[in-house]
Amino acid sequence: MSAVDLRVADGRAYVEAESFAPLTSHDPAFADALAGAVIEASDHDHVKAIVLRATGSDFAPAAPTGFPSAAEAPTAWHRAFAASTAVYQATCFAKKVVVAEVRGGCHGAGSALLLCTDLAVASEDAVFGSPFLDVPEANFVLAALTVRLNRAKSWMLRGTVHDAATAGRIGLVNRVVPADRLRAEVESMTAAVVGMPLDGMTMSKMLQQAVYDAHGVGREFDLADHYAIHRAAVGSGLTEEDV
Repeated sequence: MSAVDLRVADGRAYVEAESFAPLTSHDPAFADALAGAVIEASDHDHVKAIVLRATGSDFAPAAPTGFPSAAEAPTAWHRAFAASTAVYQATCFAKKVVVAEVRGGCHGAGSALLLCTDLAVASEDAVFGSPFLDVPEANFVLAALTVRLNRAKSWMLRGTVHDAATAGRIGLVNRVVPADRLRAEVESMTAAVVGMPLDGMTMSKMLQQAVYDAHGVGREFDLADHYAIHRAAVGSGLTEEDV
């Protein structure tokens, strides 16, 4: 399997990687490959559901941020993480329903990616770390819309780690199941999506994206460059005026 693998079967596209931790490390090649796979699946005529799946034991284990230098932030980082076709935007605004299949640790960019999906199923052993400590492109508006404003603020300001039961209770994931039932539950959830008429699914996605637009999700993505340059400047000892 390559770093990111795409396969299509029965109206579903499976986008698989050993884990999504390279996003936390800000690996532009991995981010480009993942965004490309999501866009290809979204454009596929026979795909209605896109499943993001880690083949390893963790969806996104904790990883060093690997954030680029201040000089690199507006270039390679922008292309892979903040441009209109970058990884989080491609996932959030995909034309098809995106489902996260989460087992084990989901930290850093894994949680940012989770917020960009439409539906999520988690195994009982899953844990969810805050994306806001390590990932400057994490979208706070998506977090507020998903888990409610007070919980999103706590996640951002306190770096709270949620277990699977809590994630299910607050709406961060839709279902929590035993680990040995995880894939079967995802298949069941996506079967309902695959059974929808394509025009009905498209209309549902358009309505959802209208809500995103009204609440400023896109504007939050547009500010990612500002957060990135600030983070790079702080990490390098420069001031923002130097970059």
